[in-house]
Amino acid sequence: MGVDLFFILSGFLITGILINNKTQSIGRYFGHFYERRARRILPPYALLLVVTSLIFGLAWAHQWYFYFFLMNFVLAFHIPHPQSLDVLWSLAVEEQFYLLWPLVVYFLSERAIAWSAAAVVLAAPLLRWFCTPLFAYHWPIYALTPFRMDLLAVGALIAILWRKRQHVIKRFGHYGLIFSALALLTLAALSRQPGFTTSANTPETNLWIYELSLIACTGAILWALSGKGTGILTLSPVRYIGRISYTIYLIHFTVLMVASRYLSGIWAITGVTLAGTILYSAISWAVLEKPLLARKR
Repeated sequence: MGVDLFFILSGFLITGILINNKTQSIGRYFGHFYERRARRILPPYALLLVVTSLIFGLAWAHQWYFYFFLMNFVLAFHIPHPQSLDVLWSLAVEEQFYLLWPLVVYFLSERAIAWSAAAVVLAAPLLRWFCTPLFAYHWPIYALTPFRMDLLAVGALIAILWRKRQHVIKRFGHYGLIFSALALLTLAALSRQPGFTTSANTPETNLWIYELSLIACTGAILWALSGKGTGILTLSPVRYIGRISYTIYLIHFTVLMVASRYLSGIWAITGVTLAGTILYSAISWAVLEKPLLARKR
């Protein structure tokens, strides 16, 4: 659900940025967008691959998937790879979505963009339902873009609503937490039923688990945008964690695997993983990411 929340937030932020840049020529529009994406995503990603090579060896380098942002196929179809790189599936989903979505935004009106996003929101759960029998296990539904694109599209819909009806979100957005609570309670109740897990890989579970997660995360985003009762989001430590959260996500599994190799006891492993993840991410931000982002084009 943390990844689901990230996808919705990504769709919201990037759709807004793309719409704001539509007045540029097509060359500057796409060049500026992908230059910004590369500068933000590639340096920590490359550093992760270096760290992975030092700790787990260079076996991953023989998989061409890692060079073309197709890591979700590696996870979905059990292609051998270092387990620490499992986290890259979500990065692949995002990058694959943003190969096509900038075209939609550039050539369509905001109304047509909204209709396109709504179509994606409806299509993804239908695809999960009808395609589930095609797979023997649940990872393809979990990791492949067609089955997760509704989250990014919901973010796009919120972006357009924010531009057109911002006052509505500011007035009523905090009620989104009610929908979040109802979705989470429903998930909790359904999870008591035998076999109601994503690993069960049935059409029913692949429809309802992902949809309820989408509703819960959407409610949280609407609450955050409303500005009501959101003081915790403005605290400096919380904002700093948000700033370095991309690298936190990339490295946390690697740190966990190393800590598990040399330590015993859940508290020791958890403490070292948390401290090591934050320290690595803070250094990466200060030394690598922040200087690169501060440079002009």
